[in-house]
Amino acid sequence: MTQGRHQKTIIFSRYPAMAAGLERCIKDDNPHCMILPVCGYESLTPLLLLQASLAIIDLTGDVSEVEQDLQLLPPLYRAAPHIHWVFLVPAFARFTALQQLLWPNSILLPNSAGLEQILHCVKTKEGGLSYLDGEVNMPSASANEGSLILTLSERQVLRLMAKGWSINQISGLLKKSNKTVSAQKNSAMRRLALRSNAEMYAWINSPRGMRELNLQSTASALSEEIA
Repeated sequence: MTQGRHQKTIIFSRYPAMAAGLERCIKDDNPHCMILPVCGYESLTPLLLLQASLAIIDLTGDVSEVEQDLQLLPPLYRAAPHIHWVFLVPAFARFTALQQLLWPNSILLPNSAGLEQILHCVKTKEGGLSYLDGEVNMPSASANEGSLILTLSERQVLRLMAKGWSINQISGLLKKSNKTVSAQKNSAMRRLALRSNAEMYAWINSPRGMRELNLQSTASALSEEIA
């Protein structure tokens, strides 16, 4: 998406070194992109939001700062639903970020993500994705195991179902209809040659399924939730 698409990119971070690294990463990949660095949300005027097609927001900060971020960002999204948002989220804000910042055109990453992972998500055309509990599934140079042909939306639905979310809950979270979410689930099952929900959950909980969907073990996920 960066090539010929994201011609103006908003970058926000409280840390100048991080902002500079993000800017260098974007410019190295797309020299024609204009970077719009901002030092505060008051700089995100309606005109600036209208001009940009990508926003990378680093939420790294103390608890009070991040809580304020989570209050200020949803109105900005409503003012600029055309923007592709990439959020870098600290671990302590993961749950709240999932509730408030997982939009149809946003991607949530841990703030420990590398620049290569961030660039991969910048280029992703899908939204409504969270990688807060696992690594970004980067393209592999090896084809020994083959690669699944699931779309990002199909992967996302399976990931949420693996965590116990119902079709109704997923549709509410992603702001999609139940019919759309069910169709994405059924499409994924056809691609995987799975004939029932039981087979689907067996695949999700298999080593291959957990690897393909970037799922953690139950014990690991539980320990992170408690932390």
